Amino acid sequence: MAARKRRANPHPEQEHTALLATLEDGLPPAVLLRGEERHFRTQGMGAVCAAAAARGDEVCRHDARDPEFSPSALVDDLRSGALFASARTIALENGDALLKKGARGFSQAILDGLLARLEAGVPGTLAVGAGSLRADHPLLKAVLAAGGVTVACRKLYDSPPPWDPDPRRAELVQWLLAKARERGVPLDPDEAVWVAAAVGNDPAALCDRLEELRGRGAAGVRELVGWEAGGSPWDLAGRLVAGDAQGAVAGVETLFQGGFQGRDGTRTVDPAALVNVLASALTARVREGLAGSAALGSGASPEEAAAAAGVRGGPRAVEAFLARLARRAPGDWRRMLEESAALERHARSGARVDGNDFALLALRWALKGKSTARNRN
Repeated sequence: MAARKRRANPHPEQEHTALLATLEDGLPPAVLLRGEERHFRTQGMGAVCAAAAARGDEVCRHDARDPEFSPSALVDDLRSGALFASARTIALENGDALLKKGARGFSQAILDGLLARLEAGVPGTLAVGAGSLRADHPLLKAVLAAGGVTVACRKLYDSPPPWDPDPRRAELVQWLLAKARERGVPLDPDEAVWVAAAVGNDPAALCDRLEELRGRGAAGVRELVGWEAGGSPWDLAGRLVAGDAQGAVAGVETLFQGGFQGRDGTRTVDPAALVNVLASALTARVREGLAGSAALGSGASPEEAAAAAGVRGGPRAVEAFLARLARRAPGDWRRMLEESAALERHARSGARVDGNDFALLALRWALKGKSTARNRN
């Protein structure tokens, strides 16, 4: 049978369905669950371990994020065979740091043990979950060489596609609606938009909220699901520039009530610091839009305009940027830059600036309909 042709960026649920079909035919020698969404990695790992237990394997589970995780115990399991069964399945969850050379938790002994077990063809299955591994990582190559399978576990897109800016078309919202139908939970598309925005891009948390909504009766989702989504000043700046007034106003309230957590794990809650970071991020986003708009006006192609604006990221980021450009005229971008730059200057001069100022910007910059851009200056 010919190998299944994979899409460049497959949907995690489609990947999980394909994994279940593989497990029905028999456990492969290795399964690599690769992607940043922990919910989908956990879902896949559970399916693999359940299939191994049903086969009668001795299942040894390890989680690198568990405070009681023992690297030596994992190495021992990798180097030995099953004690009470004919085969041993070893499951390693959250193995990123252990497998990346240069990372603080990298273990050559663990990587060598994984590679040696795959090469030796020891009876059983090796299942590894990792948020991100390069395509040329030796473990990924070894899994494929041993006849194993990889499962993509990316995050769901929480913004609608640029060609259809209706928030109900966002991949996360569509996934939530499908889960609600599966569980018999009443939820319409507009309610799903609210729940997804309020809870955030966390499939596990969204599933929990669905259970809470199961018997809601006549109560509305806004009464039962409070706004708890985290966020960053940079995400909020994107909502402001995109003209998403409802999401931006709610995001302002969330940011100034709970602060945001940086990549180093520290949480910033000081209002003055939040104002400065948000103002800076907002001005940068508007400058990006103005640069792209000016490039388009000079005859540049969309791709050249995105490059001129310094847009980073994959094709979807470029598409989203171009969609934002199409919805505003060049004069709008210039006006927005004047307003955001003035707000930033006020914040840095010590003048009183707070969340209300950004909420007012959100209302002034709100967009309605699919396009407001015209050939005007």
